[in-house]
Amino acid sequence: MMHRLIAASLGLAALPLAAPAAADTDTPTPGTPCEEGGGLGTGNPCNGNNGNPSPEGNVDREKVRYDRNPDPFTIARPGNDRGAYITQVGDSAQASIDQSANRQYARIDQNGAGNGASVSQTGEGAHYAAVNQQGDANALALGQDGSGVQVAIAAQQGNRNAMSITQQGGLLTNGVAATQLGDDNRMSLTQNGDENQALLTQNGSGNAMTAVQNGANNQLTWTQNGDNLSDLAITQSGSQAIAITQYR
Repeated sequence: MMHRLIAASLGLAALPLAAPAAADTDTPTPGTPCEEGGGLGTGNPCNGNNGNPSPEGNVDREKVRYDRNPDPFTIARPGNDRGAYITQVGDSAQASIDQSANRQYARIDQNGAGNGASVSQTGEGAHYAAVNQQGDANALALGQDGSGVQVAIAAQQGNRNAMSITQQGGLLTNGVAATQLGDDNRMSLTQNGDENQALLTQNGSGNAMTAVQNGANNQLTWTQNGDNLSDLAITQSGSQAIAITQYR
């Protein structure tokens, strides 16, 4: 039996065609373009399609890149100055520095209202700490201990940011350069051991970072670009290196 398709116009050709609306759906894209099989690569959700809200798309989804073999780096002590220095501009600011050896250096600069910062340097090491906070209601606590050189350069610009850094080591150097730019960010770093180095940067608001480096010779480079990025809670134990970038 032969079947025929009969089309009747009924005057519909004169009607304007509406532009297709973008669908907000949780249904997988037909053809499973991100999975093995005949549909692999036939769609664009796997190739950076920022407009696809389906499970294979990446609308407003956080992206994470890992480099397991990053270039080594060292955060060295800048100079041989010693002493404790505090500069504050703004209302209701608080700052404190405690030192246990005459080879230690700490400086706190704050500009804004309701900021608080504390630096504790214990042990015999020639520790170095430079803290800068710009904005309101920021909080920072830094602790350094050990016989080696502990170096920390920490900065926060924005409002209601919080940072906590602890460095404990033996005879060799540990270094950290930590920066938060934006509002309502949280960062916590602990380094136990020798020759641990960390670079941590947050560009955005509502982000969180937690990292621990135990043992010796660890390297961590971690960058967040965007808002409300997740805390990956990184832990490294001895002679490990990783570089991470999070973004939207």
